[in-house]
Amino acid sequence: MAEVGENQPQNPGRTERRLGRGLEDVSYLFLSPKAGELAVKGVARGDSTERARVQPSQRAIPIVLGPSPALNQNELVSLLNRNTAVLEEGLQAIDANIPCEIGGPISLLAVDRTNQLAIIDLDTSTNDELVLRGICHFDWFVRNVPIVRRMYHGRVINFSFQPRLFLVAPDFSPLARCVVHRISCHQIICFRYHAVALSSGTGLLFERA
Repeated sequence: MAEVGENQPQNPGRTERRLGRGLEDVSYLFLSPKAGELAVKGVARGDSTERARVQPSQRAIPIVLGPSPALNQNELVSLLNRNTAVLEEGLQAIDANIPCEIGGPISLLAVDRTNQLAIIDLDTSTNDELVLRGICHFDWFVRNVPIVRRMYHGRVINFSFQPRLFLVAPDFSPLARCVVHRISCHQIICFRYHAVALSSGTGLLFERA
């Protein structure tokens, strides 16, 4: 009976051969992973996917809004006088219902974040006259800067630039839009507003036209 020596294979059906020099160090790159490792990785991926799938989506609850009774001019002026920044961040009203010899009273006068004057004219209906009224008020301010300086003495106002003009109405006709678009020498900005009924009163949504 022959004895098994150190150089004889332990399994007669398989011949053990050492890899060439250096191949043993990189052989793991070519070996298939064990079944247990695959199972663990698969569970980890599955758990992550499962967690992402079962998380409820964050959806905003819709609110049904109804039509609101029309606001009158004084109500609209009063609301914007307190919340002028809804038209532009940093916009602050400094006066309301300013008498003017042309075009009737100016609804609001404000300053923006750069202390530039802003004329705000409002209308509660779609009226092309609003554009003409705003331009007349703009013209009055440009021609009467010394008077305006005295009227608002102590206020930080940048008079090196001409006033900006904001027009606010429920809507603007194609004619009014065309006129505003073509008057490039003035800074005219138009806003539409929508009145909706809320449980606590009336809500207004302003959007740039």
